[in-house]
Amino acid sequence: MRRIDKGDADMIAIMREMSREMRQYYEALFSDQLLSIDKHLTVFYPEVEILISESNVTSEFLMHFPNLKLIFTLSAGVNKMPFDYLKANQVILTNSRGLHAEHMSEHALAMILAQTRQINLAVKNQLRHHWAHNEGEFTTVHDKTLCVVGAGTIGHALARKAIAMGMQVTGVSRTGRQQENYQTMYPTDKLIEAVATADVVVLLLPLTPKTYHLFDHHIFSAMKKGTTLINLSRGGTVDEVALIDALNNGQVGFAGLDVFKDEPLGSESVFWEMPNVLITPHVAGDISDYLDRALNIFANVLADFRNGTEVRNRVDLDLGY
Repeated sequence: MRRIDKGDADMIAIMREMSREMRQYYEALFSDQLLSIDKHLTVFYPEVEILISESNVTSEFLMHFPNLKLIFTLSAGVNKMPFDYLKANQVILTNSRGLHAEHMSEHALAMILAQTRQINLAVKNQLRHHWAHNEGEFTTVHDKTLCVVGAGTIGHALARKAIAMGMQVTGVSRTGRQQENYQTMYPTDKLIEAVATADVVVLLLPLTPKTYHLFDHHIFSAMKKGTTLINLSRGGTVDEVALIDALNNGQVGFAGLDVFKDEPLGSESVFWEMPNVLITPHVAGDISDYLDRALNIFANVLADFRNGTEVRNRVDLDLGY
């Protein structure tokens, strides 16, 4: 990890418990004044200017840091942050964008291949000790079209890997500006055109007022019959009632879902019993050395902040990402 000039080190608060060894390690990297906190604060910390934060804190929580200048979230998604408070108090918000690209793109591919190579069926049959040589419809991703909706850093890694597997890749972004690894890019207002030709659609969108229930009955009906849908973004980007209908009528042939509107997913949810659904419990972004990876990104953010240069990974508080 990069060692940066601490200078007159600011006090940094971090929302993580740390062992003594971890504290010493990160103090040597970032600041001699590193404060471990949780969400249950009873005192104020006027000396804290930088907060390494979870992604769902409230304005009431942030009021405990009256001189706060910079927040770094330990996630890429920031839709639960109090944007109005941050604007009013001129707090710079940054995130862990870029951390998840490789392993989340692998998660998306794993879900796709679980369907095309019938891995779900194999697991079920193994539990039953059942040798089923002629069951399941085996297909390939080769020559299939993948549409990445939310063509950011994760999408870029997914597109690169999909091309290596022989897929045709299109993408959807806010601007529709052409990017490397995408044969065609569409702006968000051309979403129907983008999904209409796709065999597989992967959602990697931030959740904002504009993307809430972006995938609804109208979008699902525009897809090819039997399209595969993978959602690794936020549950709120999908109208779940519309998705259930699309899964039942075969418009969506298979869905790999890592995120849901309400989490944890309730035991009564119909998604659990649907044979054409693969569920993972919001773990696509998980990796064993997550904190080290995130704080490696924070090191660059902190260096920019202390140098007075443009801060990397800064969130646009108006756009919400």
